[in-house]
Amino acid sequence: MGYPKDKIAFMYIHRERGEVCFISQSASWHVPVADQGGDGFVFSSMVASTAAELEAAKNATRSTAPEIHKYNISFLDAASSSSWEATVYERYIGNGFEGVVFSMDEPALESSATDYLATLLLDNSVMTRDCLLEPFASHTPLEVDVIASKVVDIIEANYIHFPRHDQWFTSGGKQRFADKVRYHVARNVPLEFILPAFPVKSCNSDKTLGKYPDKAEELAIHSMKIVADLIKAVYAPGVHYNVVSDGHVFSDLVGSDDATVDTYGEMFREMAHDLYPGLVSFYRLDEFLLDNHSDESIEELVSGTELEHPVATDLTSNAETARRALIRLFGSDESAVHRDIKEDPETRNLYRGFSRFMLEDLYEHKSCKSLPSKSAKKKLCSQVGFLMILRNRAYSAMVEWLFPLQLRVSIHPHPNRGPKYGINVIHSSLVAAQRSSEERNFHIPTPWHNTVVELADGKFLLLHSKVIRGWGSGVGDLAWELEHEMLLKRDGFEMALVRYPDGRPSHYRQVSVC
Repeated sequence: MGYPKDKIAFMYIHRERGEVCFISQSASWHVPVADQGGDGFVFSSMVASTAAELEAAKNATRSTAPEIHKYNISFLDAASSSSWEATVYERYIGNGFEGVVFSMDEPALESSATDYLATLLLDNSVMTRDCLLEPFASHTPLEVDVIASKVVDIIEANYIHFPRHDQWFTSGGKQRFADKVRYHVARNVPLEFILPAFPVKSCNSDKTLGKYPDKAEELAIHSMKIVADLIKAVYAPGVHYNVVSDGHVFSDLVGSDDATVDTYGEMFREMAHDLYPGLVSFYRLDEFLLDNHSDESIEELVSGTELEHPVATDLTSNAETARRALIRLFGSDESAVHRDIKEDPETRNLYRGFSRFMLEDLYEHKSCKSLPSKSAKKKLCSQVGFLMILRNRAYSAMVEWLFPLQLRVSIHPHPNRGPKYGINVIHSSLVAAQRSSEERNFHIPTPWHNTVVELADGKFLLLHSKVIRGWGSGVGDLAWELEHEMLLKRDGFEMALVRYPDGRPSHYRQVSVC
């Protein structure tokens, strides 16, 4: 079975005045009007088909979804002077056309799967179209460069997380990031950050205070506002954050029930809106993959795609269907992942990090706790780590195709060479210490794996709840650093649990006993 995302050649937007923007997974480029031929067809200078064949293909168009039309043509490969067969899905958008082109070489794909993916991509391309506005006439190229440089410097100093083997400066990472910033600035539109994050609280009660958003998520939202205000001071359109929750991507692997993920997401969405209306948009997996599709087309898509569930959790039909659709459309061959773990150091380190992290996270979960030995627990968590890489690749591919022009940031400590850039979820001005032993497991300290301590001086720490309660590091490999211990154990102070008005725990506060 092939995966439809592997056959996407490119997406395009064709304006009535002639300009075409082509968008691939790794780049976007414009074709000048003069290079497009004169017959009014968007691909006139790129197709191998004769005029008659092209006309016949257009006439044979059929509708696969409201206002989306599909036809087959041959494209020229300029490098080899050969041709390749393609299927085009196209829709009129008021001032031109948008479309997606699939390569139809072997192995052939089921038509229904490509129909589904084409509709998904075109239905969710609004933000990409908005990013393709004409450059703002009041900004000269020099002004764009100056503004973009200031914005990048602010993001570098206040948002980017620099891991041990960082490549922001050494492998062109900063330049690639700056190019995307410059693209937004030239069009005078808000910078659009894409952040897959805020899935659900860890199921490990030694880490968090409960199942739902608390002071830790509040600090993350405040941090977004701090960065946004700094950028707005030099670039009036400012920024907008798009949290694309990966909760249902991994919930069945990390020991969280699907219904808990749903509640966490809704509460986070409300929290973000209440704190700073309009700053953050929150999306779930099913909103992309299942909305606007009929039950029949969804069932046809996912039939034959089954998932492994090595950890016991309560599933919902909607979330499980969304996961199956994700893997069907954007998945990867397991053999390729096995090969990469064996041969690619980055993939191998990611796999080991996920496996170690899940041994810690699932240590008290019934699926892990019931196993007879530590080696059996490690085997389970290694299986989970492998499945997490499979799901992570699929989710990353989906995000990259849905948001090709936006600024892709991550809660993982990537080397920052692009297209993903690691960030500090909590701004340095709010915390007493930023580094954590979690990083060796490929995790930057996050709100959903930690509990907040408000220190006497008003600064905050993110620590595991068991550490804060003073029970020691305990089982597993919970975070414990001397710097944190010294900050927590101040003479004349004790820890008090702060609650929300409805009784939910918020965080711990260091209070004087005098």
